[in-house]
Amino acid sequence: MAGRLIDLPVTIENDVPADPPGAGPQIAYHAHRDTVAELAASFAGLTAADLPDGEGWAVERAQLSTHNGTHIDAPYHYASTQDGALPGGTRPLSIPRGAGRPRATHR
Repeated sequence: MAGRLIDLPVTIENDVPADPPGAGPQIAYHAHRDTVAELAASFAGLTAADLPDGEGWAVERAQLSTHNGTHIDAPYHYASTQDGALPGGTRPLSIPRGAGRPRATHR
């Protein structure tokens, strides 16, 4: 039986709705002209005159949490005692995908 893949990702970008509110990704964009000093500090003796057009690198710095973007939470995420995860119990290790129904696997 052939499966069908349905692509449902949420784009990681600033101002994307998040749950809880305020916990969304934060991406800082740094233009070529803004990174010259940082780049020069990484290489002894490098100056802006050594760089093409006197520019550094374009850089994006992203701050994310495990709740940003499209994901499925493992049962253990909700409580440390989920599925008997106390000493002597089992702990979910992953949620494999199959037939559209996630299910936890255990040790």
